This record gives sequence, structure tokens and C-alpha cells, in this order.
Amino acid sequence: MTSVQVLKGTKRWLPAEPGIANPELSHDLTDKYLQPALPEIEAFLLEMRQLVDADLSKRSLQKYGKPYPLSSCLEISKAMQTLVQTVDANQLSGSVLAGYLALRRFLSAGGEMRRIWGDLRGSYFQNAFQIGTLYVDVANDTVVASKPKVEILPFEASGLVAIKDYSHFGRIAESYWEATAWPNHVVPELAPFFPLLIETQGGGFELRDMGGYMMGLNLNRAFGPAEAYLSKTALPEDVRERAAYDLAPLALSLPNSSAAGRREGLKALQRYRSKAVHRDPAAQKRLTERGFAANRQFQTAAKSRSAKLTPIEKPKKPPMNILFIHQNFPGQFKHLAPALAQRGHRVVALTMQKVKETRWQGVELVPYAVTQGSTPGTHPWVVDFETKIIRAEGAFRACLKLNEQGFKPDAIIAHPGWGESLFLKEVWPEAKLGIFCEFFYLAEGADTGFDPEFPVEDVAGNNCRLRLKNLNNYMHFDFADAAIAPTHWQASTFPEPFRSKITVVHDGIDTSAIQPNPKVQLELRRNGSGEPLVLTRDDEVITFVNRNLEPMRGCHIFMRALPELLKQRPRAQVIIVGGDGVSYGAKPTVEKNGAASWKEVFINEVRGQISDADWARVHFVGQVPYGNFISLLQLSTVHVYWTYPFVLSWSLIEAMSAGAAILASDTAPLREVIQHGENGLLVDFFSVDGLVHSVCGLLDDQEEKERLGAAARHTAVTNYDLNTVCLPRQLAWVEALTKENHKKG
Repeated sequence: MTSVQVLKGTKRWLPAEPGIANPELSHDLTDKYLQPALPEIEAFLLEMRQLVDADLSKRSLQKYGKPYPLSSCLEISKAMQTLVQTVDANQLSGSVLAGYLALRRFLSAGGEMRRIWGDLRGSYFQNAFQIGTLYVDVANDTVVASKPKVEILPFEASGLVAIKDYSHFGRIAESYWEATAWPNHVVPELAPFFPLLIETQGGGFELRDMGGYMMGLNLNRAFGPAEAYLSKTALPEDVRERAAYDLAPLALSLPNSSAAGRREGLKALQRYRSKAVHRDPAAQKRLTERGFAANRQFQTAAKSRSAKLTPIEKPKKPPMNILFIHQNFPGQFKHLAPALAQRGHRVVALTMQKVKETRWQGVELVPYAVTQGSTPGTHPWVVDFETKIIRAEGAFRACLKLNEQGFKPDAIIAHPGWGESLFLKEVWPEAKLGIFCEFFYLAEGADTGFDPEFPVEDVAGNNCRLRLKNLNNYMHFDFADAAIAPTHWQASTFPEPFRSKITVVHDGIDTSAIQPNPKVQLELRRNGSGEPLVLTRDDEVITFVNRNLEPMRGCHIFMRALPELLKQRPRAQVIIVGGDGVSYGAKPTVEKNGAASWKEVFINEVRGQISDADWARVHFVGQVPYGNFISLLQLSTVHVYWTYPFVLSWSLIEAMSAGAAILASDTAPLREVIQHGENGLLVDFFSVDGLVHSVCGLLDDQEEKERLGAAARHTAVTNYDLNTVCLPRQLAWVEALTKENHKKG
């Protein structure tokens, strides 16, 4: 049993360990043989994949109850490896043949193609290939079936990392397999080799993991990884008893308690270590075969239980009733609500909007209305709270009608910011309530008082107003069962003890839909003349994006940078996206500020410093269709994002996903996303000179700009991808929220 691979270079590699074995040679050969032929190589691999699909689909291959190709990345990768090595070139033609020949030339020149395995973006196990410096996934559709079958990326942008230890393995197993990972305190003699006991949703068991990479990791460290995992708290007694019952037919020594199993497993490990079993292939083979026999017995027991049940009796989670509440539904729930509906749950959404249709992506839409406005003469400090009570009553009355119609939610998931969810426990006291914690109002340390240019009038009184503005939050804390927030900093603004109830999961960005596009084109109208202007990636494009152009999002700082930016960059085109309204903060007035929109206020401030010719290179495009918006981000040479310490805009992550080089203000929560010099640059919020200097520096350094853009995309894919990271975690949060009620169903 081989525990290491000796590849070119000095490092001893574990089987299928992700990483570039010989970086210098790999980069040279990749650039010479692979990069010029990437479309042809992709065509070749797609052709091979079609042949593999034709074979494997005939076998009615299923894993974890999922139809092919879901969860079949290992089988597909192995079959592809064999086929690529044995295919008859005489049967190929055109671009497929060209791709095959390019790959053969690369391998003949000393290039390496090997199968790798690891943690992909913190969400699932993935088998792929390392070909030179490229990550090549020939089973890209095995988690989300609609994805392209083949994906080719620079390895650094793939998001594939090595599994660190068995705890790491267990976390991925739980999210990917929808299983539960326990320390193996059931079979002590096998625990050093099989330290994990995996419990499936259906209540079956499996000993894990003695696969190639994990075996190498464990044996090379003399059972150290297994020892760390087995030292965990003993597994629940009911789990041990069920697993032991399934294994009863085998001649295995099974302890009578989990604590004993833990103790005996660690003793066995010490004994194997002292006898150097980690260096004894014969002993390894004998013990692993006993582990495989135990797994066969687990399978037999599970099948026996299943056969004794009628179809109605077979364990199956019943569908749930889930109520979403958002004044402007779907808002932050635009992916989560449809995903739950697609899983067979009844999903109803309460919204203040007037709706033309009664359903949206499987979600039932129920509008609610308010019956009164704010009371004239109400104390200004409590006007905000009164508006929330008015909305809360409207939602309460609508939910009484839903209850009368027989709708009883297992869970209510609400954005509480407008108050609608305040009284819903009065309608359904048994329902679990999960809330979206966007922001807690602070007198210091956040947006309030951050910018001395726009000082707070009556600081002491404003602090009182903010305290009362949080009444809505405090009331929700009293009865909410759990909460979710998009960033750690936003979660940190909430006080304890409620902060500990908050799970941090970003809303998520579809990074497969928002990718770099070197061929992107965008047609604008020249500022002033209205003549068409077609921009491509060959142009120097600076972008600035916000919902509305206002001080809270740094519009004044960016506008003040324009005169010098335009002087220093005579070729640059500046595209500014955003409306004329106000999303946050106070509105300007003609009397006080000279204009009725912040955009006009700041244009008036800088226009006299900019020539007409330079001003023609500044394009205010307003709020654009989403398709054009993505093209704009793909076009961006440098994307500037500025904000007070406040909430994080989707547009920043979307720009990162598009591969733009990011220049951001050094404020929370941006520091959580951008690491200065690694995946972008951070500049003091108030430094106009720093903004100008950093933008020009990036525009002058093509290599650095490309490096930061690639790293930004890697961050977006690894940490913020909708389908592989954020949505699975949101669904897991809902699952945890509803667990008790779900069992009752």
C-alpha cells in the first residue's frame, strides 16, 4: 500500500494531493502546449465525456440515492483517465483531434497529468485532474447537474484545497453527503484506520476513511490524524448501540459503551504505532479488509431494515410549510425561497408589494396592506418605531387569514427591519422564527458619525433616537429562534447574548454565470455628443457602482478623484452606475446643498476642474439591465468600491467574480473580504490622493492588475459562490432551524 507519490520536484506527495508538483517546468509547458489550445482540449475532453456518459448511464449508476451523474465524480474521473490514455486517435477529427494532439505533445515534453482530490470551496469533495498548472474538472456537473460538464481553470483559481485532517473531512462529508460524522468509538481495533463513523440520513452506517489520500495522510504521520479525531468527546450512546447492533453478526470486539470504545480505540492506536503498523503493508491490508467487511455488513443490515418497511413506512422527511416575510420580497431571499420550493416544501411569501402574479418560482405570493399612516405630532424619536408597528399589524392581519385558511408554518424566515414579523408568534407560537440580521444601529463604530463632512446634528439626541430605533431589534431577540447575517462584521454589531444565535452566511453570487470574459464588448453613448462608443478589454475602464450615488457609498470621494484621474489617465473611460435617489442617509436640498440629488451636488463641485474633452470620458449610465451590468464588470480594468462601515453590496462580490482588480475603502466589512495586496487594494476612505495613486498604479502594472483580479475571482468562487457555498449553508441553516418541528411532522 503506497502512502506517498514521488513526483518531479523535491516534495513527497500524498496520492491525489492537490498542488503543482514542479511549478517552473509546469508553467513553461502549460504556456507552450496547453494555453494556445485550450478550446481544442476542452472539445476533446467533452467528446470523451460523452463516451463515458453513454457507458456509465447504462449501468443505472446511483450514489447516495442520487441519479447519475450526481455524486459520481470519482467514477467519471477514473473512466475519463482510462479513456484519455487508450483512445484511438484515428477515430478523432477536427478540433477534437487537435486537442488530443496538444495534450499528447504536452505529456511527451515531460508535462504531468494526474488525478487530484480534495475540498472544493469548502462544500464538497471533488475529483479532478491537474494538467500542468491547470485544474481540469471533467465531472463538473456531478453536484449541480446544469453546470458545464468540463471546467478548465488555472489551479490557483479553482478553490480546490487539500483535506487537512479528519475533522476537515467530517465537515465536508456532512454538507456534501447530508450525513453525520462521528468518531469511531464502536470498533476499537479498526478505529486507527477507520476513525470516522458516517451515519446517513436513512440511519445507515459506514466506516471511513481509508482512501488513498487520507490513508497517506494518516500513515505518514503515524496515526496522528486518527488520534486527534478519536480523542473527541465520545459519540452518543444511542448511535453506538445502533451501529453495534448492525455489526453483531461479525466476529468483532465491540465495547459496551462509547467511553470504553474511545479509550480502547486510542489504546489500539498506540499499540499499532509501537509495532510500526503504519509501515507494515501486510498488517494494513489485513485490517482494512476487516473494515471493508464491516461496511458490507452495515449495507446488509440497512437493506434488511428497508425490506421490512412498507413504502409508506420508509423514513422520509415530510415537506414543510415555510413562510418568508420581506417588505420587498424576494430581497435577500431570492435564491433561498425558490430552492426550498424546488425541494418540495410549500413556500409562502408575505410582501408589501402589489403583486400581479400569485406565484413566483414556486413561491406563493401573499400581499399585505397597512391601514393607516404615521400619527401627526408623534415624537420624532419614536416615529420610526410607529411605522414598524403599523406594518407589523398589517402582516399580523394577513397571517390571521392564512391561519384561518389552514396554513401553519413550520418555520418563519423574516427580514425584521421593517417590523412585519413582530407579532407572528402570536398567530403561530409553535413555529420557529429565523431572522435576517442586517444591521444593529450604533452611535459609534459604524456609519453614524463616521464622516466629519456630514456631522450628526444634536449628537446626544441622535444617540437617543438610535437607541429607540433598536427597539424593533430587541423585541425580535426575545422570541427569534435563530438568525443569519451576511458578514461577520454585521453580525458583530449585534449585542450578546443574541449574537451567539447568528450564523454568518453571505447571500451568495452565481460565480459560474459571472466569469471573466476577454471578448466582452459594451456600447455606450459618448457623454455630451451622444455618439456610439464601443469598449472592449483593450480599453482602460474604471468602474464605480452603487444602487444610488450618495455619501454613504463614497460617491463624494470618488467624484473628487476624477479631475486628477482624468489628467493622469488620458485614455481612461470612467463608467459610473447608480441612481439619483438616496438609499441611506439624508437627502440633499437645493437650499442647503445647491442641488436636489447628491450626484448633482458633487458634479457641480468638480465639473469646473475638468475639461470638456475629459468630461466626455465620464459616463453616468444610471441603473442598467443586469446583463449589461455584468458586461460592464467584465469590462472593468479597475473597479472602485467605497463605503462607510455599513452593509456589504452584492456588486463588490460580482465585480470580484468577473475578475476585476479591486480598489476598496479600508472600512468594515470590506476588510473581511479584501486582504490588502492579496486579492485587492485597500485605501483610507477619505484619501482622494490615495485613491488616485492606487488606481493609476494598477493601470500601470498589468501583471499586478491581472494577479489581483485572478485572486479576487478565487475569493468570490471559494467563499461566496451561490450554488456551492452560500446556498447549501443557507439550506443547512433552515434545516437546523426547523429540526424540532420537522420531527413532529
